[in-house]
Amino acid sequence: MTKIYHDYYDGSKIFLFLSNRIGLPLDLVNFLIAQVAALCLARLFRKPLKFASPEFRHTVCLVIGLIMGYFCFGKQAVHLSVLPMLSYVLLKTVPHNTMGNVILAASMLYLSCLHLHRQIYHTADYTLDITGPLMVITQRVTSLAYSLQDSLTLQEINSNTVEPSLGKNVSKIEKIPSPLEYFAYTLAFQTLMCGPVVFYPDYINFIECVRADGDEKHEKGRPEPSPRRAVIYKVGGSVAAALLYLTLAKKYPLTVLEELVDPTSEVSRSWSAVYLLWYAYLSTLVVRCKYYHAWLLSEAICNNSGMGFNGYDVDGTPKWDKMSNIDVFGFELAQNFRTAVASWNKNTNAWLRGVAYERGGAAWRTARVYALSAVWHGFHPGYYLTFFAGGMFTVAARKVRSAVRPMFLGSRPKKFLYDSLTFITTRVAMTYATVPFVLLHLSPSLAFYGKFYYSLHFIALGALLIPEKSKRSNSPVSAQSEHSMCANSQENMMTSKQRNGDFNAKLKIT
Repeated sequence: MTKIYHDYYDGSKIFLFLSNRIGLPLDLVNFLIAQVAALCLARLFRKPLKFASPEFRHTVCLVIGLIMGYFCFGKQAVHLSVLPMLSYVLLKTVPHNTMGNVILAASMLYLSCLHLHRQIYHTADYTLDITGPLMVITQRVTSLAYSLQDSLTLQEINSNTVEPSLGKNVSKIEKIPSPLEYFAYTLAFQTLMCGPVVFYPDYINFIECVRADGDEKHEKGRPEPSPRRAVIYKVGGSVAAALLYLTLAKKYPLTVLEELVDPTSEVSRSWSAVYLLWYAYLSTLVVRCKYYHAWLLSEAICNNSGMGFNGYDVDGTPKWDKMSNIDVFGFELAQNFRTAVASWNKNTNAWLRGVAYERGGAAWRTARVYALSAVWHGFHPGYYLTFFAGGMFTVAARKVRSAVRPMFLGSRPKKFLYDSLTFITTRVAMTYATVPFVLLHLSPSLAFYGKFYYSLHFIALGALLIPEKSKRSNSPVSAQSEHSMCANSQENMMTSKQRNGDFNAKLKIT
C-alpha cells in the first residue's frame, strides 16, 4: 500500500494489521467488518427490539449508521450528515409543488462536487469512498421529496382525493417527517454502505412493525415467517461471489484491457476480436462479482432485521425480495437485453422511474433517465459511453424483438434456436456496452470499441430504422425496460404480463 493511499484514506486504522496479513486494502477490510457487524446487529430488531418504541428503533438505526460511517470514512463522514441536513432545510422551506425538483438539483450538485473532487485529486488506490453512501442518501432524500411533493400538493388541492396514478407510496406520506424519523431514515445502517435504496413508507413500516404486503391483511393470525432461510441463502451467495472474485481477479485483470491504447502491446497486435470479447466478458464478470458480494450481503442485513418481507408466492413460499438489488441468475442467464437490464440494480431503476421517467413530457423520458443516471454515477467518460450505448441497445433490442420474434414461435426447434441466439447476443451486447463503465477512462474505452470498428453501435443504429408495427403503450413494463439499464435498482420484470418491480445504489468499488 502506497503512501498516497494512506494519506487519503480517513477510516479507522485499527485493523491495518489484518489488512497487511490477508493482502486486502484497508478500506475493503473495514467495509467487510462493518457489514458483518451490521448483519449481527440487525438481528436485534427481530428479537430484543421487536416491541421497542418506534423512537427507540429509529435511534438505534441512526446511531449504528453514524458509527459505521465514521469507522469506514473518518472525518469524511461529515458529508453523510451535511447532505441530509441541507435537504431537510429545503423540505421545510421551499413550496410543496417544487420541493422535489429543488432537492433533486441541490443533492445532485452536492454529490457532483464530491465526484469531481475524487476524480481530480485522488488516485485509484482505493475502492471505497464517501461518494458511495452519498449516492444512496441522494436516492433516499429525493424519492422522499418527490413523494411529499405529490402528496402534499394533492392535499392542498383536495384533501379528500388521492390520485391513483401516483402510486401507493404517495398516500402513505401525509406530512414531513420529524427530525428523528428523517435522519434515521437517511442514515439507517442496514443499507447505508451500498444500498439497496429503501423508500420511506417501507422504512416506516419496518420501524412500526407493520407488514405492508397485502396477503396478511386477510390473515391477521398468521405470523411473519422467519428470514433465516433467505439470510443464509444470500450470505452464501455473497461468499460464493467473493470466492469467485478472488479466484478470477488475478487471471483476468482489467488492466490488460488498458494496454489496448498501446499499438505495440501484445493485446493490440495478436489478440483477435473474438478472444478480446471473451476476455472482456470474463474480466467484467470479475467486477460484477464485487457487486454481487456487496449487494447480496446488504440484502441479508435487511432481511435479518425484518426488512424486505414481500408476502407469499402462489405456492405459499415466503418472499424476502422487497429490498433487493440484484437477480444474479436473471442477469447472467437472460435471453434478452430487457430481462438482463431489468435484473441489475433493481431498486435504483425504481428510483430513476420515480424521479425522472415519470416527470415531464414523454418525448424525452429515456434521455432524462440516462442523463440523471450518468451524472449520479460521476463524471468519468466511461460512464457516458456505457449509457450512450445502453440507450441505443435498449431501443434497438425492443424493435428487433418486436419484428423478429414472431417468426420463431411456430415450433419448438425454432423457438429454441431463437432463445439460443438471443442469449449469446445479450451476452455480447452487455459485455460490449459495459467495458467502458469499468475502465472509466476515455482512451482505453475508445481503443476497445475500435478493435470492433464500433460495429455494435452501427448495428444498433440500423435497428433503430426498423418501423414500429404498432404504437407501444406506456405500460409499467415498457417503462421499466426503457430505463433499467441505467443503474449499473424491487422485483424483476420478466415478461409484459408479469408484475413490475418495486422501488437500489451502487457501491463505488470499480
